[in-house]
Amino acid sequence: MANQQVAEAHPVSDLVRTVIIHDDPLQRAGIRSLAQASSVIDVVGDYGSVHAFTGGIRRPDVLLVGARQLPDRPEAVTPAAGRTGQARTPAVVVVMRPDDTTALRSAVMQTVHGYVDPSTGEQDIGAAVLAASRGRTFLSSSIAEVLVGWAASRLTRQRVSPSEALEELTAREREVLVALGEGITNAQIARRLYIQEATVRSHVYHILTKLGLGTRTEAVLLGHGLGPDWR
Repeated sequence: MANQQVAEAHPVSDLVRTVIIHDDPLQRAGIRSLAQASSVIDVVGDYGSVHAFTGGIRRPDVLLVGARQLPDRPEAVTPAAGRTGQARTPAVVVVMRPDDTTALRSAVMQTVHGYVDPSTGEQDIGAAVLAASRGRTFLSSSIAEVLVGWAASRLTRQRVSPSEALEELTAREREVLVALGEGITNAQIARRLYIQEATVRSHVYHILTKLGLGTRTEAVLLGHGLGPDWR
């Protein structure tokens, strides 16, 4: 009945085709149940590992994976044809507990579009999958708190308070950091702020340098944690 209601609310063509990958059958079933309860997800398959997933005609838009099943390179997963029929790489959303710090640190270093705490239920999973399908980033609030805490700790180790470090950013760099937090690309940021893409890259470099961050992903996560209203 629930699936029938989803189909009535959203035409099948509008749903985000999603494949679930998790090595624990019980957890995989739990994730599938949450995903199927979402009004925006069409679960087209589930597998115990990335290697077991062959892509084929299912052509997912998003891979919803357990933290320990993250592919080393998302592009190594069988390319999927999007709604335009053009081959593309599925976006990756990782499902994990915020206290699994080892897996979280590993995920941060990879190309991941969403970080979901399964205890938040189908609402976060639906929001994360939808955001990932649109090229944006989503974090459950519990995971965002952990990641912002890491950034603050990094600054503290540099003997700089987080607030002092953020105050060193120019007004434009603050705008770029907030935009990064939305998970959008340099080209999209450039269009939004009416500046050149090369200028965006320069701002990102200065943000990383001033905040002592090691990767763009860390800046994305910090910007997301600060929220769209921060300036």
